[in-house]
Amino acid sequence: MSSTDSASLASLMPRLIELRHDLHRHPELGFEEHRTQHVVRTWLEEHGYEPCESAGTGLVADLRPGEGPTIALRADLDALPMPETTDLPYRSTHDGVAHKCGHDGHTSILCGVAARLAAVRDSLAGNVRLLFQPAEEGVRGGGARVMVAEGVLEGVDEVYGLHNWPGFPKGELRVIAGPTMAEVDTLDLTIRGRGGHGSQPQTCRDPIAAGAQIVTALNSIVSRDVGHTGGAVFSVCKFESGTTHNVIPSTAHLLGTLRTFDEVVRARVVQRLEEVVRGVAAAMNVEVDYELERGYPVLRNDAECAERVARAAETVFGERHVSAAGLPMGASEDFAYFALEKPSAYFFLGAGAPVGDTPSCHHPDFDFDDDLCEPGVRTFLAIVADRFGVKKLL
Repeated sequence: MSSTDSASLASLMPRLIELRHDLHRHPELGFEEHRTQHVVRTWLEEHGYEPCESAGTGLVADLRPGEGPTIALRADLDALPMPETTDLPYRSTHDGVAHKCGHDGHTSILCGVAARLAAVRDSLAGNVRLLFQPAEEGVRGGGARVMVAEGVLEGVDEVYGLHNWPGFPKGELRVIAGPTMAEVDTLDLTIRGRGGHGSQPQTCRDPIAAGAQIVTALNSIVSRDVGHTGGAVFSVCKFESGTTHNVIPSTAHLLGTLRTFDEVVRARVVQRLEEVVRGVAAAMNVEVDYELERGYPVLRNDAECAERVARAAETVFGERHVSAAGLPMGASEDFAYFALEKPSAYFFLGAGAPVGDTPSCHHPDFDFDDDLCEPGVRTFLAIVADRFGVKKLL
């Protein structure tokens, strides 16, 4: 990239950061991203695209419709149902809704890519399809599945996506072939006993005591039933029961999450989850309502696509700053639905500060690092250049 071209890209950054701050200030939950959709649509139309609605609040836009092979680039639009605790001048104006995973940054990056590609539209021997996807977050998620069902991948040869990640050092990119992010299952338990006075536990069937035994037993499944090969993570993340200090309640509610990368391992753990829950419940003389909901599938990167990302990223970050360290990870992503349909690769931009602790994604103090916008745009552009054999894209 020439110094002139770098300056051109650099001149775009203030607008992208302004866009990112605007999106951060006005977060919207999955399938409710109406304002976000309008903002992105306006940006795309300004740069000569003709975006089409997808999945209700998402958008799809082609750079060169029908011209040669097509690669797709994806960004997610939605925020999380959680508070923001920062004092940023652009902090969320919507109580209980905040961009605490960085989707505002991902969207801004793809908008930057759209702008730069539009400037060189006629020099590419192919098409780039921009996927602005709603509803990635699991609470209301599955926007990728809806977009796939609507046919957004028709004619697409490959798909690429990115995510910021404070757990990796800033200035590094991580990508790996094969399993990259986990399949997720959600365990929902309601324990039903018999309540009574806290001084008379012998007349009760205590759901709290039963729940405590269940939590302890569940936490031993991976180590005792999967063994040293691992491949699974299980955590109880909610345990709710009771109203006061001297009343044994009648019910307790537990929520947990299972993460796996292999169907054989998953099947074994799922079997043991139910056996352990029902066994402990019988021993503690309580009843249990057991529900296991299957969520996003394993996200698997195509080997050639992952290699292309690494090769492209080396031109942006340098060879020694591109690796597979820390992957796969136990988080999940509905980009997996794109990867089930087409050769794909999903990669991570390191966001961890060199000094001090950087708030993680889904933390109320988290904020996307504006410094990631330029390398994010450049990496996507480098992938496009690599895919179409363009030595100098910009």
